[in-house]
Amino acid sequence: MHDPSSTPRAAGRSKAVHASAARAKSVLAVMVLVTLGVSAPLAARAESLWITHPAAPKADAKAAPIALQFRREVTLKTPPKTALVRVSADNRFVLFVNGRRVGAGPARGDLKHWRYERFDLAPYLKPGLNVVAARVWNDASTAPLAQVSARTGFSMTPESASLTWASTGPAWRVRRDESRTVAPGMAQVQAAVGRTFYAAGPPETLDGAKTDWSWAAARSTATDWVAATPALAPGEASPWTLVPDALPHMAYKPAAIGRLVRAQGVEQTAFPAADLTVPANSEAVLLLDAGKVEAAYPALTVTGGQGARITLTYAEALYAPDKTRLSDRAQVEGGQALGLSDTILPDGGVQRLYQPYWWRVWRFLEVRVKTGAQPLTLNKAERFWTGYPFQAKARFASSDPALDQIWRIGWDTARVDAHETYQDSSYWEQLQYIGDTRLQALITYAVTGDTRLPVEAIDAIEHSTLNGLPRSAYPSRSEQSIPPFTLLWIGMLHDYWMHAPNTAPLKRNLAGMRGVLDWYAGYVGASGLIKHTPGWQFVDWRPGLSEMPQAGEPPRPDSCVISLSYVGALQQAAQLETALGDPSRASADLAKAKAAAAAVRAQCWDAGRGLFANTPEKKAFSQHANALAVLYDVADAAQQAAILERVTIRGKGLEPPPGITGVSYYFAFYLARAFEHAGLGDRYLELLDTWRGMLGKNFTTWPESDDPSRSDTHAWSAHPTADLLTLVAGVQPAAPGFASVRVAPHLGALTKLDAAIAHPRGLIETRYLRDGDHLAATVTLPAGVGGVFEWRGRRMALKPGPNSLDLTQAVAPPP
Repeated sequence: MHDPSSTPRAAGRSKAVHASAARAKSVLAVMVLVTLGVSAPLAARAESLWITHPAAPKADAKAAPIALQFRREVTLKTPPKTALVRVSADNRFVLFVNGRRVGAGPARGDLKHWRYERFDLAPYLKPGLNVVAARVWNDASTAPLAQVSARTGFSMTPESASLTWASTGPAWRVRRDESRTVAPGMAQVQAAVGRTFYAAGPPETLDGAKTDWSWAAARSTATDWVAATPALAPGEASPWTLVPDALPHMAYKPAAIGRLVRAQGVEQTAFPAADLTVPANSEAVLLLDAGKVEAAYPALTVTGGQGARITLTYAEALYAPDKTRLSDRAQVEGGQALGLSDTILPDGGVQRLYQPYWWRVWRFLEVRVKTGAQPLTLNKAERFWTGYPFQAKARFASSDPALDQIWRIGWDTARVDAHETYQDSSYWEQLQYIGDTRLQALITYAVTGDTRLPVEAIDAIEHSTLNGLPRSAYPSRSEQSIPPFTLLWIGMLHDYWMHAPNTAPLKRNLAGMRGVLDWYAGYVGASGLIKHTPGWQFVDWRPGLSEMPQAGEPPRPDSCVISLSYVGALQQAAQLETALGDPSRASADLAKAKAAAAAVRAQCWDAGRGLFANTPEKKAFSQHANALAVLYDVADAAQQAAILERVTIRGKGLEPPPGITGVSYYFAFYLARAFEHAGLGDRYLELLDTWRGMLGKNFTTWPESDDPSRSDTHAWSAHPTADLLTLVAGVQPAAPGFASVRVAPHLGALTKLDAAIAHPRGLIETRYLRDGDHLAATVTLPAGVGGVFEWRGRRMALKPGPNSLDLTQAVAPPP
């Protein structure tokens, strides 16, 4: 999905003595300001405090990856009660105090929005000698594609003048860590599984013989420590504009490593519960099953094994001999672990702990050991779960256990793919794509009510604007453009407006929204439809709807599907302009939406088939075009239900009739919304038959697409977790900011449902018991929130607190 390109910044190197003097003046000035009670801007305080290794490259465009270790020794008579510091690095850091892990970062951004993390060192300090240490690495061109960089550096800035010892400067020592090397991830993964796309963290090799095991301890045995030097030349403008990380720190929690499900070459099979020894000059292969796919830092503790080689291979599911996934994702027999691998080269020491610097994603972990002249003992295998620390508030428990399982798997998928940014696939790419991110944010609103990660995503997308449009995914070193995704970003703004009361993020992004619509206005052809534009015309992973322009090809026909997306974006933008921006702009947007809708009706409607076509040629028809035509009322209200019946098959989930291109798991979100919009909400549960089918394959997270699927952790397929709350339990905002609530359940064949959804003021709880045409409902709203309840033609007011409703069907249900 990518056309990677890297644009790192370059800078020259100057004499360290001048830099040191400039740095000292900067620190002194800051201390004077703090003493006087003046708050110096962070940029002024921190930009001169970046340090690095004297041999570190000043520009990383063609630089080799580098890993550094920093340390600062300080003797404290009495440790402070609070020791707040701001820490950042390029690319990444892990901070330690007295050998204990404090935290990691920085959260991803771009050079104009480079994050710093805040930590309190006080709980880790002690009387006497203390060691503050940081592991910093820059993987340059092998880094994840989402990782932006300027050059290798580290910065720590204390928030109190009494903590000058914590400020990075020449008192810090630094050494190159030669024990870790990396290789291009794409090459390794393609060699393992065949042609594919990989853009996440590189494979790592950890060499125990080159490791200083005491680097963060009170006394390091390494002899190559040198004084840290400034990362910037005197007077040089910093490439990093530091901003606070508005997100909580990512989780780092012990989690079960799983059970041993296959062992070859060893007699002991109690591992990981007990030690396992691999004899000298032998080979062993162990397969651990964690039970479900998770994102985590792996860790392996070993004794002995000098000259051995350990390979850790991570797999979402096992592969058949033809390198396709086994259909049953829990199957072990006949399966092989293929994909990303890390390598450990033990040094023969006792209880050596090896841990890759970057986290991995797996259900199955293969541990392959080949020993030399010395036996190797595997003492411990661990994993430390990581990800955005969501607090799940929602619930879903129904009379159909399969639906409950679909809800849980969707939430697990959303968790795996949420970190410092949303990610399309945490194993394969770790990129924040607009199309995926919109659905991930909706899941976040429904399950947690936490708006911080959605806001970061909304802002990041606007920050990526290049040549008039946001890029397809951001942060990223790629300049790839998917123009249709930018129309979905406007939908994302509208979603936030309906769910969150704080409108500041919307107001600062109105200009970006207008820029998208202005760009598209330039591609409205004489027909009134959207012409073929530059960039990838991706709508969905379906023929004719994922076209990449090729040089020299003849112009493609106008797109009815993208024109429909344009209509929807204009309608949503007009509402945002009316509420928060320019009413005259709102009127203009509505006029453009009306004109585009009329053009679609005139040129894309096929009266003979009773359907909207993908292009005016009327040679191809899809669920996509017809779902959007219904959703945005381009189709007449009287026709909408019949249109949707023509593009679906009852009892077949998402499967389309012959001659109709069907939606993927991703675009099914829009088809589901069209069903509700057309008054067919009770049909929604039939669409989930596709997900029911996946349950039989023992997925623990939802895949990118139907088999053969590359990714088994793709959150764009997880939207039923939100849909079950908003469409089935029926809870949706009735006014911006969720100021009021509309509850309109679509229970299908369910007889019982207990569901709750997050709200800015608390929790909205619904309980339904149905017996034939009789429905007993209890809806509990947060304080100060009212709304309306709708069911089968009946409409009743809801007040704050519990509402008990006893209803008998008065109107025949929709077909």
